[in-house]
Parts: sequence; structure tokens; C-alpha cells
Amino acid sequence: MAQQEEFGRVEQFAEEALRGLPEPLRSAAQELLVTVSHEPGVDRYGEFYGLPKGMESGLGEPPPEVTIYAATLLADFPDAEELRREVRRTLIHEIGHYLGLSEEDLHARGLE
Repeated sequence: MAQQEEFGRVEQFAEEALRGLPEPLRSAAQELLVTVSHEPGVDRYGEFYGLPKGMESGLGEPPPEVTIYAATLLADFPDAEELRREVRRTLIHEIGHYLGLSEEDLHARGLE
């Protein structure tokens, strides 16, 4: 499969995951900019940037953002169903950070 097609598959899975999120995660996700990066060589599946919900300082910060790293996910999850599950799991994990959950909180919920 061509690399652009593979990246498109991650984007599709991310869109599906966002549409299928339960509340209150779906509402929280609508407050975020969610992007899929094609950048190679990143050692994580996703990352949250910005201030957690409710911690805005009023100093004109950029909007909170979740970035999903397609190249890393594709390298680690060649099977389509495993990839779909991990994209969803990664989105939920990063949205959890936006909601103020720490790594320990996410681990306790099985979202490490």
C-alpha cells in the first residue's frame, strides 16, 4: 500500500474514532484541534499540546491540540483492526490529558 494511502487510513480511523466517542469525550474533542502528522521518527503515538480544560490563562494561548503520529502507529500496528483500536485509544488518552488527567490517572483507567 502506498504511504499516502496508509496515512489516509490513519486519518480515516481518527475521524471514525472522534465520531464514535461517548460523552463527555465527544464534547471535549470538539474543543480541540485534532491533527494527524506524517512526521517520521517520532517515538510516541500522540501528544496533547496546550493547557488543560479550565486552565486558560487569558494570555492568548493557541487552541489546545492533539496530534496523532501516523508513521509511528503504522510502523507498530500493520494490522488494520489493531491500528484502528490504537488510533482510538491514543485519541482518548490525549483527550484525557486535555481533561486534566495525568499519566497515572490514565494508567488507572487502562489508557496508558
